[in-house]
Amino acid sequence: MNRPDRPEVSDRLRDLVDDYCSDLLDEIAFGELEALLAARPSARVYFAEYCQIHAELGFSTRAKRAASAALSRLESVAQPARRPLRRRIARRWLALAGSLLAVSGFALGQWGLGNKGRRGTEVSPKNVAWLINAQDCLWAADGADFPGRDMTVGKILRLDRGLAEVEFDRGARVILKGPAVLELLSDNSARLISGALTARVPVPAHGFTIDSPQGKVVDLGTEFGVSVDGPGTTSVRVFSGELTAEARNNRRPPVLLVKGQEALIDGRAVALRSPDSADSARFTRTIEPPPLIRPRSLKLDFAKVADQGLRDRDGRGIGLTARLPGTGSALEARDPNLRLDLDAHALELTTTRSDLNQQVGIDRGEYLGIRLADLGFTGSEDFTISVEIPDIPGLEVVGQFGLFAGADSKRAIRGGVLSQPKPGSYSLFLVNNMAGTDRDIHEVGLTNTGDHLRFTLQRDKGRYSLLVENLTRQSSSRLAIAHPKWLDGERDLFVGIFGANTQSDVRKTLKIKELGVTVLTRTPTRPPDASTGSAP
Repeated sequence: MNRPDRPEVSDRLRDLVDDYCSDLLDEIAFGELEALLAARPSARVYFAEYCQIHAELGFSTRAKRAASAALSRLESVAQPARRPLRRRIARRWLALAGSLLAVSGFALGQWGLGNKGRRGTEVSPKNVAWLINAQDCLWAADGADFPGRDMTVGKILRLDRGLAEVEFDRGARVILKGPAVLELLSDNSARLISGALTARVPVPAHGFTIDSPQGKVVDLGTEFGVSVDGPGTTSVRVFSGELTAEARNNRRPPVLLVKGQEALIDGRAVALRSPDSADSARFTRTIEPPPLIRPRSLKLDFAKVADQGLRDRDGRGIGLTARLPGTGSALEARDPNLRLDLDAHALELTTTRSDLNQQVGIDRGEYLGIRLADLGFTGSEDFTISVEIPDIPGLEVVGQFGLFAGADSKRAIRGGVLSQPKPGSYSLFLVNNMAGTDRDIHEVGLTNTGDHLRFTLQRDKGRYSLLVENLTRQSSSRLAIAHPKWLDGERDLFVGIFGANTQSDVRKTLKIKELGVTVLTRTPTRPPDASTGSAP
């Protein structure tokens, strides 16, 4: 049977459903989505299809009872005023949309919501568990130990890396932390062959059992962690409730463990031991979504006068708001070395005799930029600063200009171009400065007076590098040096541009164009839940 004709889905409905699946709906948007679903059968059909595709892509496939398992996570809508938006909306509209899909020939089984797979193939009734969440997972390379539609008794899951959450048919949930190997034994039990897991067991699943090479633990209504090391020695820790633990080769009665207790099972006995808070990091009690990365940027094209910040020689705001601490203290408020050229969309910077190395003439040094905290930087975020400098002038030997990042004049990293003995020629450089002395300098290549350059200084995953692009010659070089550990964790960093004739009184003027700074701020996807956070 063909699908009945229906109006094209609006972009607004697509956006609302996408935000719903991403847990981004606010109260107003939720009301709008619910109104659309109530008014249009075609909207309900689209909603059901999209939600199921989203679930299949995110969780591999729930196969048998996929819809009921997904809906059980959303819970009842008996008290809609107090439930999260995804829970309040799902049951009513998925049920109604499901009936529409069935009538139109797109039965729920088509998408894995019933007892059939996507192509109508019967799913084995012996499936005992489903993968419901995963983060940064790398499974065994051969693919046979990858979670799929065959989560039956005897299935072995080999997780090389990451976190995987598995829900058993009776309701117990296990978070497996790679590297780990887990074998499914039944709808309420499994064998941990190696690695670590954390189990949370609701009332219907009481008696949930984790077997191991040296023994087993049986839940009595609890949340617990189990780990198995190389020789098979088993550790168990109880986070809430209680359980029993017993050794494989011991006829003694099982040992009762309660909240806060930890034990070691070596095959012959169960020995209580004091919980080690540092060792508890091996247990992960919840899979937190990765933080949202939101870039916050400042872009300057020097085409207009800024309202605030540093001033040029005519008193006009240039858009840059701070100097590297320790530099420029002797410069006037109306800096005679700066000139805003609105017609050329450029900031002219005339070099001064100064050098961060040995702190020469620092009080008149031109190291100007912004404070990263103004863009949300708190110490851990990555960032980028870039600038274009066309028609570069020729400085005297060891004259230099480019970009910097640092806490002050004695703790910084800077890079750009460094003039060479041959007139009009430069090498590219990147250098650390600690305690006022340059170290770890990296020099490479040559460029010439008159070239058009773009510099990009970047911190990526906490590591610094400098990209120098010669737009005239269509070439580029990336430089990296020994990591400046003294900047790690520094919460108050400054970035910007600099120009210095370090050993000469011959001054030259640079034209600064299109300067941009971006900080990759991180926002938690959801507030941390102390009751389900990482093990203390």
